[in-house]
Amino acid sequence: MKRIPNQWLEHGAERPFWSYTSTLLRAMRWRVGLALGLMISISLIEGVGLLLLVPLLQLVGLDTQQGSLGAIGRWVSSVFRSLGVRPTLSTVLVAYVLLVSAHGLLRRWQAHLSSALPQEFVAVLRVRLYRAMAHTNWLFFVRSRTSEFTHILTSEMERVVAATYHLLRLWASGIVAAVYVGFSLRLSPAMTGLALASAGGLGLLLRGKVRVSQVAGEGVSHAMRHLHIAISEHLGGMKVAKSYGAEDRHVKTFERLTRQAQDMYSSAIQNQAGVSYWFEVGSVAILSVILFLSIEVLAMPTTQVLLLVFLFARLLPRCSEMVQSYHRFVHCVPAFTSVMGVQKRCESAEEVPPHTVEELELRQAVQLQGVSFGYDGTAVVRDVDLTIRAGQTVALVGPSGAGKSTIADLIMGLLVPDKGRVLVDGIPLGPNTMKSWRDQVGYVNQDTFLFHDTIRANLRFARPEATEEEIARALELAAADEFVSKLPRGIDTVVGDRGMRLSGGERQRLALARALLRRPSLLILDEATSFLDAESEKRILETIEKLRGRMAVLIISHRLSAIQGADTIYVLQDGRVVESSGWGDLLA
Repeated sequence: MKRIPNQWLEHGAERPFWSYTSTLLRAMRWRVGLALGLMISISLIEGVGLLLLVPLLQLVGLDTQQGSLGAIGRWVSSVFRSLGVRPTLSTVLVAYVLLVSAHGLLRRWQAHLSSALPQEFVAVLRVRLYRAMAHTNWLFFVRSRTSEFTHILTSEMERVVAATYHLLRLWASGIVAAVYVGFSLRLSPAMTGLALASAGGLGLLLRGKVRVSQVAGEGVSHAMRHLHIAISEHLGGMKVAKSYGAEDRHVKTFERLTRQAQDMYSSAIQNQAGVSYWFEVGSVAILSVILFLSIEVLAMPTTQVLLLVFLFARLLPRCSEMVQSYHRFVHCVPAFTSVMGVQKRCESAEEVPPHTVEELELRQAVQLQGVSFGYDGTAVVRDVDLTIRAGQTVALVGPSGAGKSTIADLIMGLLVPDKGRVLVDGIPLGPNTMKSWRDQVGYVNQDTFLFHDTIRANLRFARPEATEEEIARALELAAADEFVSKLPRGIDTVVGDRGMRLSGGERQRLALARALLRRPSLLILDEATSFLDAESEKRILETIEKLRGRMAVLIISHRLSAIQGADTIYVLQDGRVVESSGWGDLLA
């Protein structure tokens, strides 16, 4: 089993408990207040119902006039008289029925609120976390596992729902238990004090079980995270697995991780079952001692003993429910810790927010001046000077790993140079201009991504307000109109997960149409024609030629046919520009 985190060893269960509670109260103030109000109201009604038992016992012939029980009976009778009602058997029973009805209505309301509140709380957490993920800088995002993000947003959030539910049950049981304790204190302070002291000792004996629940909860989070990552990677790489005959290896890995998760859940269930067993045995032992002392030592009246037994019989299940709810909450709360940890990491990697939004449109040139950039201390781009003039076509060529795609990311502002700067019409690219600049860029890369939706929806993702005529024109420019028209449902055909119902060349043409639909001032094609047949590539290159003068185009390609029409060709090697010229000079 996993080692208990040091901070939990130091602070026990209080730290996650109060951290979770404070977050819940901040996010759901009035709903938590309403839930607590309902819990208190329900508890008060139960307390009034207990008070009605005293005159009811008296009316059926039992002696309730002695000691504290008599004082309670006289007070209840005075309440009835003040209302102008005589405390007869019928009036007491009618009052009891009314109280039970009101109690049932409030419990119904509270049950609905207790079911809805956890879902609403998790919805708030999920949106906050997703917003933090969406606003992280690109470097942090590409270094993170998207499958881990998916796990946190789904599986761990469901455990947060369970934690909230158990916390509300803990509060509800605690408030009702407090009413029972208050009433039993009025009947017999000595016996109630003995019961509370014994319950406290039992709680101390079971304290170690809380730490086991914490560790088991951590283990479940860890196991489920690795299982989710394996599922995502295995399903995504199923074609490669089949081609290598590695299906059985995938199954064995999946089986091992599944059993780890199962073992963690089993450990948690066994621990909770053990807590329930020992609490039940301990509670019965405590109740037996109290009964013995009440009858044999204190010689309490029979009616008072019966009522005390009734109270403790109602109190013990509440205490048991409190203990179980607390253990289950502690087991689930590591999921909340994971959620908050990922959110904190994402927020610390947030792109620098703009102070003001400045409009930026390419009219003259995009320039890289002495730009250098590296990953983890390894330089990828070194002292690059590069210019893309408005309306011109520029090509980047060079071997794999030369830094071509990194330069494209720097131009789009996805990466921030370690040295040097990126200028658009002489204005440095920064937080205030980033949003406006990205709206001016159309990007198509080799690994085309399409949503599991219709072609129309995929195109309108780039520009929701685009008209049908503009969509048709973009498809035509991207040489995609012909194959789209031949599909069973035309532009309303669903392309499948990541566009898998289409060929690689068809996906790239749709991605190009999507980029052109943005009407960008800079179009970046990062190996965008690598999957196209010669005829489709020819049509796209003709389109790029027609766009000359209307938008700047940056072409990154290994294919000589794609760069022949470029005004300037930059040759990269080891992250440096080693040559720049036109096609003719480059051949020479």
